[in-house]
Amino acid sequence: MGNGYLKSGSISGSPGVDIYPPLNSNGSPTEHLSDPGSVQIAQDLAYGSQTHHSTPVSPALYMRPRGNSVDTKVSVAESADKSLVTPEDSDWEYHGPGSFLSICSKAGIDWVGERTSVESFGDIARTFSRDITRALKLESKLSPERVPEPDPKTAWQYCRTYFEDTPESAFDCVFRGSFESRLHNHFLHREQPGYDDDASWYALRNVVYAYGCRHLTRAEGYGSTFKESQKAGWRYFENALSRYTEMAFNRTSMMAVQALVAMAVYVEGVGCPSLEYMLVSSALRLAQSKGLHRQAGTAWGMGPQEIQNRNWIFWVAYTYEKHIAYRSGRASATEDDDISCQIPTVPPVGSNNHVEFCTHAFKHAQISSQIGKQLSTLRSYSLPPEEIIRLAGHFDAQLREWCDALPACMRPGSDINPAEFPPKLHIYHVIYLHYSYYGSLMAIHSIFTYPWSGMFGRDRALALRNQVKISTKIVAEASRNIILATKYIDDINAWTPVWLAFYYPVLGLINLFVHVLKHPTASSAASDIALMEVIVGQFGRLEFASSGQMSFSFAREIAGLARTAVKKAQVRSAAESRNGTETGLNWQEEYPYDQQSFHGMILQNNPGNGNTVGASASFRRRDIWWYG
Repeated sequence: MGNGYLKSGSISGSPGVDIYPPLNSNGSPTEHLSDPGSVQIAQDLAYGSQTHHSTPVSPALYMRPRGNSVDTKVSVAESADKSLVTPEDSDWEYHGPGSFLSICSKAGIDWVGERTSVESFGDIARTFSRDITRALKLESKLSPERVPEPDPKTAWQYCRTYFEDTPESAFDCVFRGSFESRLHNHFLHREQPGYDDDASWYALRNVVYAYGCRHLTRAEGYGSTFKESQKAGWRYFENALSRYTEMAFNRTSMMAVQALVAMAVYVEGVGCPSLEYMLVSSALRLAQSKGLHRQAGTAWGMGPQEIQNRNWIFWVAYTYEKHIAYRSGRASATEDDDISCQIPTVPPVGSNNHVEFCTHAFKHAQISSQIGKQLSTLRSYSLPPEEIIRLAGHFDAQLREWCDALPACMRPGSDINPAEFPPKLHIYHVIYLHYSYYGSLMAIHSIFTYPWSGMFGRDRALALRNQVKISTKIVAEASRNIILATKYIDDINAWTPVWLAFYYPVLGLINLFVHVLKHPTASSAASDIALMEVIVGQFGRLEFASSGQMSFSFAREIAGLARTAVKKAQVRSAAESRNGTETGLNWQEEYPYDQQSFHGMILQNNPGNGNTVGASASFRRRDIWWYG
């Protein structure tokens, strides 16, 4: 999540697609109908009139294909129907079709409304998307005054806390030995005018202070601990952020990349504004500008340790940036084909952290990057269904191979037992690997299960129907596993990462919600709703920990919608049984499903075996039910 918006112009690589619209004086889009053959973006009326709200609402935008002809498959332009653009005053935030907020798009709202026969989801989606969007920016300008840095005793205490107690330090984006050596010299010579006045060093030591201070701060009362620790650490973070311009645009060393990565990870804490998208993107671009993405050759004149440090910092920045790109549904800041530096297999000098965890996280980021590039871009909407099925099978196999290579104590699919962990491995690191695995399964397979995606139009080939059934089961099971893993989350603090306390739980919630609405009479419906209520409790914990600062009614409201939809479906099913009639689709029996494996089905999908995937027509909401 983070900064990003659509401007007037054309989508690159998408002929005949115009992006609008101009804004009215109140900031809302205007319809542009002067060209009857153009692509129109109009305000999503499902979000309601702004006259009913004191603040600007969050409209989803939709696009219509140019001209009157019927395309043989969903146009690239129509993919924007599943994206979300949320204006907050003059700031626009774009969330791609792969974002968890795609259910808040016009197409998502329409589908939920039709499945539940209620109109309230539009208001629920508007409120949720607005709350998420508001957290993506600072509420006010940075103060021009800087908080004084801590005295040496306190500074060293913050330093030790960062390196020894915070889970984030496991990635070694700050090398402890060199950092402590420079900090020692800093305090020896700090009285000398102009000594060590380097923007990168100033930012790096202050963000380390911020970590340590936030982690150490305690106060009486659960909620006050959250607020006080966030407030205390944020002062030093603002010190670091005040040097952002110098790090990005002045001459700097690799330390600037380290500082920006550390700053991006710091704001991953649930108590912070979500600034990580811009910070980690800047870090990765700065890293590329310094050539960190290329393996240093002998002509570069670097020693083994320097090369090792460069590679390590690049892969930390790469991994976190790919994670953020996946979460937001936005394009990554780097292209994998340009990367030649090797994934490190040994930690930086002086590190005692668990290198195997980091190496597995780096390798997963590579797989996640390819999933995003091949299955979540505008280009994927122009691929034939059989190619999308092939790609899904390829990435599914890659992901499962990665999972199988994990040590037993880290591998998804089994209980997490800290007693089995090697030294320096935190339980949050293992949960991260589990959530990354299940999240990537969803990224691969949700294109077949999101009813509003419209990627396949009205195609009814057997291979595609089989794929939908297989993907439906995979996504539902991944959602359940994500929700069940929330039992391993300790007390929620200001430093608890967003991916742990919020993002993955809500991702599991939304996908299970969709599953229940598609299959309200399935035997798993009741237990799935119970799991959704687990996330209601998770959101309650978050609200309690933050003394109401982080309050989201979204989970409770959609769990209620799911429960109501199931009850209605059960009543209809009972009535149909009494009358000897049956309407609607039976998700388990509607299509013949051969029991061959996922990959076997793909290998047999060729024009000669009768499973040819035919041409599809433009997407219509009701047509996609055919896959439900």
